[in-house]
Amino acid sequence: MRIVGTFHPSSSVTHSLKCRLTPDPTAEHLVVAKTDKLEVYSLQPDGLKHECTTDMWGQIVGMHAIPIQDGSHSNLLVMTNHPDAKIVLMTYSAESDGPALQSGGSHSLADRAARQAEFVTDFQVDPTGQLAVASCYAGKLKVIRLEDGELGQAFDVSLPEISLLAFTFLYTAEEDRFTLALLHLNHRRQMQLLCRDVLLQDLELSAAHSNLLITTVLSERTFPSLEPPPILVAVPPHSTGSVDDDEDEMGPAHRGGVLVLGGRKVMFYEHATQDQQETRKEKQRRLSKRLSSGVQAEVAKAKEKEKERESRKIKARATVKWPWSAVTAWCPVDAQCRRVLLGDAYGRLAMLAFDDDRVALTLIPIGETSPATCLTYLSSQVLYLGSHYGDSQLLRIHPAPIANASRETLPIPKGVSTVPASALAPGSEKGKGRADDADDIPARDGRIVNTKGTFLEVLQAHDNIAPIMEAILADVDGSGQQPQVITCSGARNTGSLRVIRTEADFQEQARLDGLSGITDIWPIRPRFEDPVHTHLVVSTLRETLLLVFSGKDTLTHVEPSVAGFVTRVPTYALGNIPRREFSVIGGRTTSSYLDSSLVVQITPEGVQLVEFDPTLGTFSVAGGGWCPKTLPDPNFAGKDVVAGAMSPSQFAVGLSGGRLVLLNLGALDTLQVVKSRDFMDEICAISCAPFDPKKNYATSIAVSFWGSNKVAILSLDSPESFLSTVCEVTLPMLPRSILLHNFGTATRPKDPDFRPHLLVGLADGSVVTYALRDGELHDRKVNSLGNAPASLSVCSVDDRTVVLASAARASVLYWDRQRVRPSPVGVKYMVKAATLNTPAFPSCLAIATSSALLIGNIRGVDKMQIRTIPLNMDNPRKMAYHPTQQVFGVACTRAVPGRIGEDDAITGSFKLLDAHSFSQLHHFQCKPDEEPSSVLALLGAGSGSSPAFCLGTVVIRPEEREPSRGRLVLFSLTSVDGSRLLSVLASHDTQGCVYALAQVSGGVIAAAINSSVVLFKIRDTGPGETSPLALDKTAEWNHNYFVTNLVWDGQYLLVGDAISSVSALRVVDDATRIETVARDYGPLWPIAIESTGNGVIGANTDCNLFSFSLQNGPQRTTLEKDGVYRLGDVVNKLIRGALSSADVADDQVVKASHVFFTSTGRIGAILEIKDATALQMTALQHNMAKAIVGPGGVNHTKRRAPASPRGHTDAEAAYGFLDGDFLETFLSHPHPEQLMEGDIEAERIALPLATVKDVLVQMQSLH
Repeated sequence: MRIVGTFHPSSSVTHSLKCRLTPDPTAEHLVVAKTDKLEVYSLQPDGLKHECTTDMWGQIVGMHAIPIQDGSHSNLLVMTNHPDAKIVLMTYSAESDGPALQSGGSHSLADRAARQAEFVTDFQVDPTGQLAVASCYAGKLKVIRLEDGELGQAFDVSLPEISLLAFTFLYTAEEDRFTLALLHLNHRRQMQLLCRDVLLQDLELSAAHSNLLITTVLSERTFPSLEPPPILVAVPPHSTGSVDDDEDEMGPAHRGGVLVLGGRKVMFYEHATQDQQETRKEKQRRLSKRLSSGVQAEVAKAKEKEKERESRKIKARATVKWPWSAVTAWCPVDAQCRRVLLGDAYGRLAMLAFDDDRVALTLIPIGETSPATCLTYLSSQVLYLGSHYGDSQLLRIHPAPIANASRETLPIPKGVSTVPASALAPGSEKGKGRADDADDIPARDGRIVNTKGTFLEVLQAHDNIAPIMEAILADVDGSGQQPQVITCSGARNTGSLRVIRTEADFQEQARLDGLSGITDIWPIRPRFEDPVHTHLVVSTLRETLLLVFSGKDTLTHVEPSVAGFVTRVPTYALGNIPRREFSVIGGRTTSSYLDSSLVVQITPEGVQLVEFDPTLGTFSVAGGGWCPKTLPDPNFAGKDVVAGAMSPSQFAVGLSGGRLVLLNLGALDTLQVVKSRDFMDEICAISCAPFDPKKNYATSIAVSFWGSNKVAILSLDSPESFLSTVCEVTLPMLPRSILLHNFGTATRPKDPDFRPHLLVGLADGSVVTYALRDGELHDRKVNSLGNAPASLSVCSVDDRTVVLASAARASVLYWDRQRVRPSPVGVKYMVKAATLNTPAFPSCLAIATSSALLIGNIRGVDKMQIRTIPLNMDNPRKMAYHPTQQVFGVACTRAVPGRIGEDDAITGSFKLLDAHSFSQLHHFQCKPDEEPSSVLALLGAGSGSSPAFCLGTVVIRPEEREPSRGRLVLFSLTSVDGSRLLSVLASHDTQGCVYALAQVSGGVIAAAINSSVVLFKIRDTGPGETSPLALDKTAEWNHNYFVTNLVWDGQYLLVGDAISSVSALRVVDDATRIETVARDYGPLWPIAIESTGNGVIGANTDCNLFSFSLQNGPQRTTLEKDGVYRLGDVVNKLIRGALSSADVADDQVVKASHVFFTSTGRIGAILEIKDATALQMTALQHNMAKAIVGPGGVNHTKRRAPASPRGHTDAEAAYGFLDGDFLETFLSHPHPEQLMEGDIEAERIALPLATVKDVLVQMQSLH
């Protein structure tokens, strides 16, 4: 059984809108749709503030705000896609427990008998908010009444326009008239613009075309492409207030209309006048009369007249050329739609404006952005841009250029006339563009302004790693702790590599080099209760140093003679303490703690007490201290201090010979022995940190020992039980560092958030954690940090107390989701860390490494760090990592965009990048008609005659339906003048596209070429051959349609056919023959496959995951389907491996097996769970699915059932996979016991509640 979980959610933005979700007139919101989630942000003076996120349980394809009552605020109407298309009403609630979007009513749009719409799946809301119309099937629309922001009656209407391209509601002057503008392809493949009225009383669309907009055919030369489909934008009427507006054809007033976007021109079609509408109505009446007459000649003549009218081209009221790629997003700047922002497929942003003195259009270039999928104008020249291909951005549009003032804002193609920016000045002469299409009906041309400079400022950028075309897991730094996820992301003008890790980010502010052998550090305050540190004590292997913050950013060494501390030896523990005051009340002696300037230092010589003089700014010895060698007691004579730890009122000292001594501060600043205890083994380390940081004393003490490798927890609860053993544990290695720490916020043992833990740093670099409950140690987990001894430090990060564990690598340990979670930190060989707060470095950390002292901040311990390597117009498509050479090979395509209808000029290249800096080392340019299609990193040295990479290519010829030529190229790395370059070792022409590559053995490569799997052997060339190596074809297997996936698992060659299914092959006879082991013949349409060790796991075009296992029968081996699950996203890549090396628990029942990557930017983990536990988790998911439904009443079981283009089938449910994200909501459910019980006895979960939670926590730790 497998479990599907999410590591990184989908980041592609599809829709956005601005609205008011609360009655507060000052509160405005931005709602962002990300594939299957809604995110709500409030508009604040300093930017966007995230309020809430809601999972919609379906792919979002449409979103609109609908007004409530007086229009003071709105609800949201959201449409989800097939196979369970729905219209869902979402209401916003800002309750005290946090804002949230809640599901209201819903209407199902699903229809098994209908054919899905080919071009447009969306819905529109009329300008008054009374009606919504949805399109998701060909030839029909769903009409929904909206009543006061709620869903009302819904009914289906037939739509004669089968191939609908776009639709929108028009602005009408009549209160109860609802008119749809429709753009479709007619039976002649002509693009036709028309409109129909929605007749609510008749529950249908008007049979005849509405007269509000005169039907017209759009020129094919103006709209040469349907990818993407054109866009219709309704424009409200504009009036100057003059009584002559209706008669003034030369003025700026118009009756409203529709903008048609997406062609080589932007076209504005105006509503018909009242007289035109009446005339048109009369003509329709006469035509209908003729069609219904019994005279065949009259009917034929009427039909001919009808065809003539339908093919007629009507003059647009205004047009302007669109000089760039297809328009993909738009938004109005004002309510009257006088200014509209337009974004194209390659991130060119421009503003379309109606002129103030006539009905004409002006196009003003603004700048370059990410390719926009949605635009939302917020206020004060601030714009939100959502993107699928690049980072979503918050932009400010400046009235004047802010950079590059001498360069064109956007490139204007040749042949497109422009006017200078000065033409926009009042009174200037209007420029006219030159007609581009000779057969266009004459129309009033607009102007394109040739602006200079950049008008855009990026205020915020939101990381988007979609679409992920390829990905790898690489342990680049050799840490073994957490592999880096490197993705080929983005497209068009925002191609990039993304490096993704869940690690804390260390921001260095200061550095002090030259300090070697540091063992510990302690910041010191002038007084115990002071918040600011003034000194820093550094202990090395041989001595102790006192440093003072003497300036804003100056750290000065204090000479030992005036330091006051013992500096000739190392220090074990040190810190500020309060002064203890004794008083006698009623014959009983009590003590209290007072603020003081005392500091305790524990060294090999003993315990020293010093005091700070604020006048002189120096430390001096206070009291007599405690030195075991000088004590008259023979039990202490000759003993050295070997370890020490302290709390503000307790000082624990380990002496040679295994004696532990507990001291405290007595009267007159004397140190007194409270109790001592002898042990069999030598003491290694001590911890006595209080579980309650507000208390000055600890209730437990932890001690580790040499030899036995034991750790014992001793009691400090009462004088009678001082130093008595509570529990102990034996570890496999020396416990070099130990720490008692409470990860919870509560301080009393009975509180639910009291979470005491024992943490042990071992000499081999491992960190072991135990939960301390009821005097016993539980939940043992191990996390490796390299091969250096591990140390532990308590410090403050992001306003919360955490533990910094460090060895060869460092990690922040913090409490999250009911467990201790590690977050790696990018600081190598950290020794110790401490919280530091000075005027120059407020709320910082002082970190000691093996060779330096660092001051800085650690940010984002629970956040994903995404590093972007921009490639811009070079779009990465395939990549591979060569671990020996520490380089990445990245195959890229580059498209030079043209105008709509013009082919993009595409070239291919192969880049060599350094694995650490990602700087480009070399660049191999493919031939002019050649594109890279696959990359393989080969085992071996990768230099000299040993190849490092194999590149597969395809030769693109537009006239070919199937590529007939390609190439295999072998590269090695050579060093020239200190630079590493690619060297071609061999090149071999193929008879088709090389879709995939796999290395079968050291010198054998398998290639997927069109419908074949071909084996090639690498050999050294002989005399007379031009290249150092050659590729010889040794075997071919041709039994497929298009082999696009190839995986070698060490035993079998797994094949994925893009049209049929999967196969398992065996390479035999020294790679000279390929034989079939097992095949599946179902129409699976796989996109990505990977080995499971004994089978195949994959994903198909219907957004389903599937798995097969190889079953060995008596006569033959078969592929048996053992799992199918609807993911709801297109998986482009599957990798065998884990996202992190999570803590290894003794009772681990879940382990990571695969990682998947999708086109929407989702990264997920596939986990494997033991069969016995899987049965219980399956039952739990069944119980949860009955109790928890998604927005709009979506059932979880149906949601995860496999789907085809025709939708779900009742015959098949998901099996072999469980929804990990859904199961993990059990941990936060208010009544988990009810979910455990089920509705009947057979549904009751047999496992204890604590065990179920432990399993779910293990699942969380792996993704």
